[in-house]
Amino acid sequence: MSRVLDFRDLRERVLAGEEEEDLEPVEDTPLQIEAQESMTLVPFCLSVGTFGFLTYDHFQDNPIFSGSTRNMILIGLGVFPLGLALGRLNRGLNAQRINKNYEKLLDEADAKIEELEKEVEEAEEEKEAEQEAENESNSYHFDYLNADDSSHHVPSLGFGVSAFGQEGVIFRPPVTESLW
Repeated sequence: MSRVLDFRDLRERVLAGEEEEDLEPVEDTPLQIEAQESMTLVPFCLSVGTFGFLTYDHFQDNPIFSGSTRNMILIGLGVFPLGLALGRLNRGLNAQRINKNYEKLLDEADAKIEELEKEVEEAEEEKEAEQEAENESNSYHFDYLNADDSSHHVPSLGFGVSAFGQEGVIFRPPVTESLW
């Protein structure tokens, strides 16, 4: 019975035109972002409206504006606002491009810093491990009963020839069952 209800619900949603909200939001392009700025949009609309009105007026039988008045309106309300809008649009696109480049550089720098920090940490850990190993091997507490440690303390007798009146001194106690 639950399957029937599921299919009914699905059919009702399809017929009602409801869609799942799984679609990714569409990001605006840099041009759309800059064109939606009010300081860019208002002068652009003013210049387009002025050009449209003056074109309409030009093709009328009795034009309202003619001669120098028409040219002053064309320059003052058409060309200057258009230049302002296009300049702001150009500066905004350049600023977005530069911002994108800076963000890319910052991301690369952050990745490089993290990589270098990991290398430094690894080097420090390795140095600490070497230091601990060196401390253990260079301990001043020798076990004189150990053959490795006591071999460094064997007297130097030369090349098998001893000097007159000298004998080798053994630092190691003789091997016995009991030390006492």
